[in-house]
Amino acid sequence: MTPSIGPRHHTHPSIANAISVAQLVVLSIGVLTVVANLGKKDALLERMDKDMGELRAIAQELVKSQVLGAANDKTHEEALRAVATRLDRLEHRQ
Repeated sequence: MTPSIGPRHHTHPSIANAISVAQLVVLSIGVLTVVANLGKKDALLERMDKDMGELRAIAQELVKSQVLGAANDKTHEEALRAVATRLDRLEHRQ
């Protein structure tokens, strides 16, 4: 004969089912929370990637404008030197 565990150790089937359902609900909520957080992080990463692309384009445009500005400065400097040389020639003629 097997010894009886006693009335304190017997669980009612409806309580056991309720506990199982509660565990399933809590686990489901945890999984959904993790999935929602991953979705938010993915959206944030996509937005940051887009912003980085835009910043990269802006930086490229700034570099191009600096190069063009330097080239224009050099062109202006050469033009001013040419004018100064012509003025020097005119002054020496007189």
